[in-house]
Amino acid sequence: YQSYIAPGKSDGHYLAMGRIATVFGMLISVLAAYFFRTNTNIMDLLQLVFAFVNAPLFATFLLGMFWRRATGHGAFWGLLLGTITAVAHHGLTLPVGAMAGKAGGWLGAAIHIYPSPMAQNFWTAIFAWTSCMAFTIAISLATARNRTDEQLAGLVYSLTPKPAVVVEPWYQKPVTLGVVALAT
Repeated sequence: YQSYIAPGKSDGHYLAMGRIATVFGMLISVLAAYFFRTNTNIMDLLQLVFAFVNAPLFATFLLGMFWRRATGHGAFWGLLLGTITAVAHHGLTLPVGAMAGKAGGWLGAAIHIYPSPMAQNFWTAIFAWTSCMAFTIAISLATARNRTDEQLAGLVYSLTPKPAVVVEPWYQKPVTLGVVALAT
């Protein structure tokens, strides 16, 4: 928010926006609890939330940690579009035997029927991860880099200095100490 939507505002403004976001998030949580209270399997619901949130977030973190060319705009829009892809996939698919609107298929006629809700969630996560990765790469390549390699040192794996390997005697190695700790 501070970097892209409202830069240069006062600390009080950012604090107020943080409080508003917290209240908004809590209201969404309460509404989601009432909306999903009829769900018979909490694991399917949890996996669906992970497919919407964690899969694109994982792609964003991977690119941010291992690709020096990733940009903030690419990460933001890739994450947003990956989540939108997950929502669209869920809205266009159904697990076998499910009613449209309850477990997906709420965007109209289901274009694919999965054998189980878990399979639907798994493929939703795959679509979210893949689209987030593709969008982040494409948008990062289309936008200018805003950080130098020196600024990325310590954040991006390939630019982080590797510690020198120190040869220690066998009794000081972590493996030896771990085996002794497990044996006792």
